[in-house]
Amino acid sequence: MGNCGSGAAFGSGIRPAAIGSPVTRPVQRLILAALLSLVAVAAVRAEPAAARFRGVVMRAEADRLEIRRAGGSTLTLRMTPRTRVYAVNESALRAIKPESYVSVVGAPGSEPRRALSVTLYSPSERGFEAGTQPWDGEPGATLTAGWVADLRGGAPLRLGLAYRGGQSTFDIPADTPVTQLSPGEKALLEPGAAVTIFARSEADGALEAGTVAVGRQGVVPGL
Repeated sequence: MGNCGSGAAFGSGIRPAAIGSPVTRPVQRLILAALLSLVAVAAVRAEPAAARFRGVVMRAEADRLEIRRAGGSTLTLRMTPRTRVYAVNESALRAIKPESYVSVVGAPGSEPRRALSVTLYSPSERGFEAGTQPWDGEPGATLTAGWVADLRGGAPLRLGLAYRGGQSTFDIPADTPVTQLSPGEKALLEPGAAVTIFARSEADGALEAGTVAVGRQGVVPGL
């Protein structure tokens, strides 16, 4: 009886669909698409998120940096051998030369935009944040970094920056804060020093300091 029933089933022309047959290909595609979607979601979630934090150093250790933010809250970040530290010193508009690499935090508005702060870079750091992007220092502000393409004296000074894909122009009032960024070391992270930190959120939820710009002798980084 069991044999007959089994024979009837196969004898009816119905066959288990073989791997790779037209019947199962759509199912395989659906499974593959689902797996790829899961992998993509996992990859997006695992990708470190970038954030910027500003404040003053409270305590710095070999693998940890604690800062106090403007609102009074404290924040602890992980430091690793990959963490890069830059020294930020006071500079002046006269230090901007035709061959300089410069970044400008610009106020909202049409060009030429009013500069809120200017940062010059040592030759080894040319290319830092090249281009233009929204910046969180002030609502509607942007950070534009590039090579000096135009420099005209006057009040205010007129500065044109060129970068891949574009060019931007700024008016720089005489009282605009100007700083110089150059390679530094973790020993500069002394209590009370002002910092701007470019951090990543790691998979375990910890914040890792990727780049730290630290002001020297009371200087506040313009980034």
